[in-house]
Amino acid sequence: MSIEIRDLHKAFGATVVCDHLNLAIPDGELVALLGPSGSGKTSLLRIIAGLEVPDSGSVAFNGEDATGVDVRDRNVGFVFQHYALFGHMSIFENVAFGLRVRPRATRPDEATIRAKVKRLLELVQLDGLEGRYPHQLSGGQRQRIALARALAVEPRVLLLDEPFGALDAKVRKELRRWLRRLHDEVHLTSVFVTHDQEEAMEVADRVVVMNKGRIEQVGTPDEVYDRPASPFVLQFLGDVNLFHGSQGHAPDASTPADAVRYVRPHELEIVGTTAPTGADAAQQWPVTLSQTLTVGPRTRIEFEREDGGGFVDVELPRTEFQRLQQSLQLRGGSRVWLKPRRVTHFGQGEAAADPAAAI
Repeated sequence: MSIEIRDLHKAFGATVVCDHLNLAIPDGELVALLGPSGSGKTSLLRIIAGLEVPDSGSVAFNGEDATGVDVRDRNVGFVFQHYALFGHMSIFENVAFGLRVRPRATRPDEATIRAKVKRLLELVQLDGLEGRYPHQLSGGQRQRIALARALAVEPRVLLLDEPFGALDAKVRKELRRWLRRLHDEVHLTSVFVTHDQEEAMEVADRVVVMNKGRIEQVGTPDEVYDRPASPFVLQFLGDVNLFHGSQGHAPDASTPADAVRYVRPHELEIVGTTAPTGADAAQQWPVTLSQTLTVGPRTRIEFEREDGGGFVDVELPRTEFQRLQQSLQLRGGSRVWLKPRRVTHFGQGEAAADPAAAI
């Protein structure tokens, strides 16, 4: 089922959480609402569900206005961050709950309920646990039970609010891959809220980047990462080095002199230890190695800039850094030249709102 948000506005007092939003979600798509706390993503999700009422604008399902439709009649499955399972009920009864509370006229018979619950527990890979209680399961298992319960009523749309936020990093990574596979199997229009950039980029078909109640950009994970529409999107989706005015060097002479230049740490190349000559000398600049940090297969190197602009980070595969350590004799205090492989620039008027992020 498709979802269309039309000129949607919502405020709590003086705080605007949805600032005249417009968004179209095609049938069967898995969409991430991504943004920092206070960006409006959860408010938008709750309005789609019918748990909040917009001040103006509309929500349409398959082209039909659902703005005034009660949450009980929207046929939307909602999964909360903290599961919201019934502790006094078995896993079987938790999953069956939505079916048992249906009006008598639409309530399935007991055999149908049991068959459906069995299929759903197999789908979420928890068959055999129907007699246990929520406190006897791990956090990841409880989240999968919450998903099975939401799917039991055959919703037209599945909505998930920070579904993996309460889990540790390893379980979260396993579950988001599982959610992607589950979505590919059931093909249900799904929208999930997250502040985790990696989660959104790994799971979603499209990412909706939100900030201060507005939509900054909508696109595939590759589109929003490779072609950010604003400095906010660029900085929110990963680490970045900033260069103001004459700081740093742009690879293109047509770049405006007052532009703010952005270079991601993995897009910087350590060229060598001798001053460059030739046509591209102006596109390199000297720095001094301050410290290094290796985590698993990646090494992050912090350099101090000689133009007084602070520090710049470079990120390399660990094996590449080890090779450079030997060939260039890199150590604390080593002077090298850096060259950007790619620079993104925005005018000063578009510069990032957070001055602490600038270097």
